[in-house]
Amino acid sequence: LAAAAVGTSQTCVDLTTAYVQEREQFGKPIGSFQLIQDMLADMVVETEASRLLTYKAISAKYSGERFTKPASMAKYYATESANRNAERAIQCHGGYGFFEEYEVARLYRDARVYTIYEGTSQVQKLVISAQQTGLKAFI
Repeated sequence: LAAAAVGTSQTCVDLTTAYVQEREQFGKPIGSFQLIQDMLADMVVETEASRLLTYKAISAKYSGERFTKPASMAKYYATESANRNAERAIQCHGGYGFFEEYEVARLYRDARVYTIYEGTSQVQKLVISAQQTGLKAFI
């Protein structure tokens, strides 16, 4: 699921990059506006961090290492990042982001579900903490 979330994040980055280069306001591409650049930079960084965490989990699994913690870290971070990136993509697309003609509307819905499938983000945090401390959560 982490890899799917990375794909969603990357698609959000790609679609948003293309849109902000093309869409103009006040005679300039909106990609030249500082707050758009800020959101796009966050999207790029979080996507790459998610990708690297996912690669680390895959590497641990295929090298025979214990991979519970890296897999939970990848799932947690990549799905939460996909959710944030889809929200940023909607923001950068403005009102158009909610139109079904724009793919970001679907990505927004898909990304939200990732944080619930196969263990919620809260469950992933419990797994990560238990693996880190050796202590199970008191529930």
